Formats: sequence, C-alpha cells, structure tokens
Amino acid sequence: MDSLNQIEFPIIVGKVEEGKQLGRKIGFPTANLELVPGFKLENGVYGVYVYHNSKRYYGMLNVGYRPTFKDGKQKTYEVHILDFNEFIYGEYLTIEISLYIREEQKFNQLQDLVSQLQADELFARKNLM
Repeated sequence: MDSLNQIEFPIIVGKVEEGKQLGRKIGFPTANLELVPGFKLENGVYGVYVYHNSKRYYGMLNVGYRPTFKDGKQKTYEVHILDFNEFIYGEYLTIEISLYIREEQKFNQLQDLVSQLQADELFARKNLM
C-alpha cells in the first residue's frame, strides 16, 4: 500500500481491552482495541494521532495477526501511544490515521522486531510532530 487513499476509514474508534501485554515486555506497551462495529483497516503499521480525554497524542498502530508471536488467528488493533503512561482499560480511543509506515511482517528474532519498532517510532515522530 502506497498511500492513505486505500484506507477505508481514516478514523477508527475502539475500546481499550486488556491484552497479553507482550508489547510491554519489549518496551512498546500497546492499548489493544476492540473496534466499534463498522470500522476496519488493512493490515500494517501506521503513524496515528490518538485522542483521549480531549487530548491529542502521537502513536503507532499495528493492525494484523502478530506473526512474530504466532499467537492466534484473530486480527488485532494495537496502538502504542508515544510519551504516554496512563491506565486506560475500558476507555474509548479515537485513532486518526495519518501515515502508512509499513506492511506487517514476521521477524525471526525478537530483537529484530524491537529494532524495527524503534525505527518505526523514529519515522512516526519525524512525520507526525
């Protein structure tokens, strides 16, 4: 995918649910979203604006099946909110898709995933802020 023109909804809304907390273990905690019916998005990693309690934050959204972890067949929507550390389970987030970063991919080593997430974060910060 080359542009945001292929995104069906540039905005998604979801309720934060407790996940497996795998992102937290590798230094990239995520809010796992149960999307409001009617919203969907193609797999990949996106640079996003996250709206919570009338404030806007920057973030990275992963959409897909988390192939590196091989932990299921259910599509997940997980957002890593930059410079954010609040307890938000059960709350709703509005996510505005701003840029496409890359396709979802499988990494053979966990450190390779962490390195890619660090690069994704730098890219997101440069292009969102």
